[in-house]
Amino acid sequence: MMNSSCNCDCHNNILRLNKVSSCPISQISSVQPSVPSNFTTGAIWRNPATETIVVTLLNKSDVSQTVTVSVLDWQNCAQEEMPKEAFLCGESQPSPFYGPATPLTFTIPAKKLLVVHATPQNAWLPNDPCYEVLVKTPPNPVLPGDPIFPSDPILPNDPIILNTWGINDIGVPQEGNTVLHQQFHRTIFL
Repeated sequence: MMNSSCNCDCHNNILRLNKVSSCPISQISSVQPSVPSNFTTGAIWRNPATETIVVTLLNKSDVSQTVTVSVLDWQNCAQEEMPKEAFLCGESQPSPFYGPATPLTFTIPAKKLLVVHATPQNAWLPNDPCYEVLVKTPPNPVLPGDPIFPSDPILPNDPIILNTWGINDIGVPQEGNTVLHQQFHRTIFL
């Protein structure tokens, strides 16, 4: 039902960022809005010497966090998932994947580092050697914060810090294949 004094459906709780609304201020609900916690590098042009794509995920929180890592090969229209290996605190983790590569879902213990190695399968094809790293992390609710040092609602303090590099066969990062945490783009879906 529309209220004649407002230009929106005043009975719906709608979160508007950076917009002025004539709707009356509603009572704070017990459900806190969450900031998108899915990240993408966008399509990256793979350096010809890149043999392995490394994704690091540091859980800086005091609780375990479950993440999903997807590395897509955009070299053809199939957008195939690249095969991956996971290393927790430097130790290889058993791979539950036999057959086609799928996104890797892993629970990172508190204050631990997960490193994922993805291997491009069509490195010999010269056409459009592009790839994308997608990471889904736990929802990050916007909580009431410190009034003196408020957190940024657009770029919140994420519990997982992620970075990615393309490395050659001797482990040297390749030019153009490095994306650091603040360079990932937040996205709504994964």
